[in-house]
Amino acid sequence: MFKVRPWMGLSLMLVMLLTGCGAASNSTESGSPANANTAQEETATETPAAQARVVTDEIGHEVAIPADVSKVIGIYLEDELLSLGITPIRKSRIGAWSGQEYLGLNVEDIDLEGDIEAFVKAEPDLILTNVFNEKQYDQLSKVAPMYAFEDARADWRKTIRTLGDLLGKRDKAEEVIAEYDRKAADAAEQLQTAIGDETVAILRVHSKEIRLYGGPGYAGPVLYNELKLTPAKLVQELVLDKNEKVVGLSMELIPQLDADHIFLTVDTGAEEQAKSLLESDLWKGLPAVQSGQVYEVNFETWMKSGPIADGKKIEDVAAALSK
Repeated sequence: MFKVRPWMGLSLMLVMLLTGCGAASNSTESGSPANANTAQEETATETPAAQARVVTDEIGHEVAIPADVSKVIGIYLEDELLSLGITPIRKSRIGAWSGQEYLGLNVEDIDLEGDIEAFVKAEPDLILTNVFNEKQYDQLSKVAPMYAFEDARADWRKTIRTLGDLLGKRDKAEEVIAEYDRKAADAAEQLQTAIGDETVAILRVHSKEIRLYGGPGYAGPVLYNELKLTPAKLVQELVLDKNEKVVGLSMELIPQLDADHIFLTVDTGAEEQAKSLLESDLWKGLPAVQSGQVYEVNFETWMKSGPIADGKKIEDVAAALSK
């Protein structure tokens, strides 16, 4: 009879144990439930989170734009942001003056001359500023990523395209521009029928002086370029021919303002200066005054650029001149 010796029994047990371990190892390598969970965890770990996009602003600063921007403060860029369907979390104000009631934006004001803590408290994801100010930039860029325009007021189409790119609204930006251009073209055709080559001027009563507008920014491009209205002789000579945005007029030059139509806007706080002008004999002798063709317009929309503000200018002009 074959006898199992003690050492042989021990060897058989070791072989069985090693064989079992090998099977377990092969099972794990071929994808056991435990190993599948581990693989899922590793896959989840390896999936990258949405990354911030680094861009260069108009001043040359590199800015990391967050992947998911939801809380924006746009310093005097509220017009453009709203046009893109973006509601900023704060509305710009300088001291007691905001100048943006025309937007109907129901959010808390933020004083640009106030304490920086108001920006910290607002917890924005991104801050945008329409005009570069070095001191302001140095302070606010510490609160959140900050994109600075050199001067966003100069060309709101360029500005809104940049905002559309930054905020994932490129198609919407083009829609806003196209809709505005259609509105301007329709109004221009209507106005040509209504007044032909009759001349137009834009006058602003400022606290320090009377200003004649015509060149880049604000109201001039809307009336003279987009609506194709004819500038008064004084506008052409003093403003457009010299590629100026605005010039100050002395009272002695008022009698030379022989425009057929005058659009007049008065600064907040310049009511006394306006009264002095309107009661003067020099003013009363102007052709537009004598024919009842002076139209007082809203300061907020006429001394501001943007698709909403400029759209309201078009509406004002069409209402005044297409009677």
